[in-house]
Amino acid sequence: MMYRKLWLIGLVCLMSLSLITLNADAQQKILGPYLWMVAKTAANQGGQNSTDIDSLDVASDGKVTEDRVAKNGAREGDKVGEYEWTAASLANDGNINTLVNTLDGFPRGDDNALNDITSYALVILKTNKAQKGVAMGVSSDDSVKVWLNGEVVHTNARNRGRGDANSFQDNLNVDLKNGNNLFMIKVSERGGGWGMHFGVGGDYDVSDVDGVFPVEPTGKITTQWAQIKNFK
Repeated sequence: MMYRKLWLIGLVCLMSLSLITLNADAQQKILGPYLWMVAKTAANQGGQNSTDIDSLDVASDGKVTEDRVAKNGAREGDKVGEYEWTAASLANDGNINTLVNTLDGFPRGDDNALNDITSYALVILKTNKAQKGVAMGVSSDDSVKVWLNGEVVHTNARNRGRGDANSFQDNLNVDLKNGNNLFMIKVSERGGGWGMHFGVGGDYDVSDVDGVFPVEPTGKITTQWAQIKNFK
């Protein structure tokens, strides 16, 4: 009888470990649609050196900032410097270099031409309830910074390849609120490959983004925002 109890206790422990592992790996990979923006960095200053430099602020001469977009989103077609926010989905391999070559008005070139450049990807997850401790995963080539609803939730200022397409290099947990949850993923490229993988667990729908306005900025006229049908 004693051995049987010990065996049952061991089985329960193994099942608990399996559930913990399942929860940790429960991120759903998100390919899009994202709203994309790119901003060039100073020569030889892409990747880890640009992780904490606000490239949107630099490109727009102070008219647009990372904090503002991370809180309020962006609208497709709005400009930052010489480029416009554009909606597109990633291929499963996460190659941003390939993606931007397909977008009108974005810079073009192979892995050896598009260096010292930063991408910003916006996506909204719509939930029907608040969810705590949801698994989030991200991989990047090179450095990465992630905002959720205007707050930085992850930074990895390291030059690296983005790894396997079916796993994540960085794993953490985040809290989703009821309603629209805005993620902004910044990937700064130093040289060579350029890409990302991003995923979040939990219960949500990925928005079909053509305008991202989850929060009404202070000082804006309410009637202007009421016209945005995506977020009534």
